Amino acid sequence: MRLPAATTSTSLFYQYYPLTTGRHCPILLKNGRKRAAIRKFFRGPVTSNHAAPTAIAVPPPPTVVAVPISSPPPPPPPPPPPPPPTLSPPPPLPPPPPLSPPPPPPTAPAPGSVEALDELHTSKSYETLYEHLAARDDAAELHLAWRFARAHHDLADSLPEADKGRKEALLRAGLAVAEAALARAEEGDAESALCHKWVGILLGALGTYLPTKEKVANSFRIRDALQTAAEMRPADGSVQLALGEWCFKVAGIGWVEANAAKLLFGQAPESTYAEALDYYERAWERKPSKKAAYKASLACDKLSRGADSAAWRTRALELPGAGAADAEIDRLAAAA
Repeated sequence: MRLPAATTSTSLFYQYYPLTTGRHCPILLKNGRKRAAIRKFFRGPVTSNHAAPTAIAVPPPPTVVAVPISSPPPPPPPPPPPPPPTLSPPPPLPPPPPLSPPPPPPTAPAPGSVEALDELHTSKSYETLYEHLAARDDAAELHLAWRFARAHHDLADSLPEADKGRKEALLRAGLAVAEAALARAEEGDAESALCHKWVGILLGALGTYLPTKEKVANSFRIRDALQTAAEMRPADGSVQLALGEWCFKVAGIGWVEANAAKLLFGQAPESTYAEALDYYERAWERKPSKKAAYKASLACDKLSRGADSAAWRTRALELPGAGAADAEIDRLAAAA
């Protein structure tokens, strides 16, 4: 069965009803028509396979609850700063080691002791040393005798050249003390070496005041005494200096003295300025002194070695000095 064409009216709609008679009848329903007309048309009750449309329950609109708008809650306060780290106290320092008591001050040598005498010599207190030894009753003892002879020489050497009388008297008296001590000393003993040394040095210093014959006679004694002392005391610079002076004087011996020595002793002592310079240099190596440097400059002058002579004079002037003897050497070295 063909269904009628659909109408475009929105007030109409089709509804299909199955009938009990087996027939189907499209019924155009209009709004407002009664269901009774349908029953009359079909002569009986109409059953429908479709339930009447039921109204769709539309849920009521949600109830809007007015929520009062309040200001946003304040931000939470910042967390408190962490407490500063607790520093553990440093470990206690170990106690300082106990201070050792300061060393005792050096004790001054007892007055009159050998140490006190040598200290006076080192400080060039020659006058005090001489007076002290001259007043002792035991000055003749061997260990004091050669020191007393040395004091005579050092004091005479420190006097100005104008005081020749006292210089000669001191040298003669010192030589007598040294010779007496040497006579009592045992040969080969350490004290005997010092006695040989001061016999030779005092004899050499005294030669300035002796006549030619005595001076030439003493030259061999001086050489022998100093060579013996040098063999027994090889590190002693003053012995080397004295040997240098002996060589210097012998190298400059005049014709008269040389012939007198030949007549008296059959030969004259011999030496050279080069040998004297060698001893002066040895003395400087063992113990630098103004006297050794100045004497070396004199030997260089004799050997026509002007540059070396100037160098030795410079060394003499650079060394610190003490006493009149050093002052005189400075004057001579500066004037050369």
